[in-house]
Amino acid sequence: MIISEKSKARYKIEVHFGKGRTTAGPNVGAISVYESGNRLNGEGDEMMYICAQRDRGLALNIPNGKDQPVTRGADGCGAFISGASLRGGLAACPSCKSIINAEQLTSTLLFNLTTEALAERIVRWFDKLEGDCDIYLKYHPDDIRYRAMADVRGLDAARSLRGLTIYPLANIVKDVGNGSTLKSRFQALLSC
Repeated sequence: MIISEKSKARYKIEVHFGKGRTTAGPNVGAISVYESGNRLNGEGDEMMYICAQRDRGLALNIPNGKDQPVTRGADGCGAFISGASLRGGLAACPSCKSIINAEQLTSTLLFNLTTEALAERIVRWFDKLEGDCDIYLKYHPDDIRYRAMADVRGLDAARSLRGLTIYPLANIVKDVGNGSTLKSRFQALLSC
């Protein structure tokens, strides 16, 4: 595992929690990765894709007028693919070198995991991104973090930020440098 010494991370791992989040879970939500500041003159983030195809329905190709079942997408190697590397409707995985139709790329994974299992997933992604990540957490409007933000900063800010909690790379480096493990720090973050 490599942990970057930079203060500004190249990537961000973003977790969106669904309704009814608990400290231990299992919780439902979505997780995705962005390349920080790659759009809009350095002010916008660019979504990263995952080497895996999303599930797709074959009903658009209806032979003989019959519906066909939804097929599960290919698993792929799980590496991350930059949005900048999409060309002509295709994406090349930098890890396994497979070519994936851009319309079938996976960008967000849904989860129903315990807090410990989610922390383990984030550690794996953090490692794949060479330890160069900030962690962003966003919450459902019923969550206490969202409501607290609405009370302090107003409803518009809460809607925009979704109770945003950020664990910046500089703090991750400091905490791990003081002897904590990534999993323990991420699990503590997710448990708050």
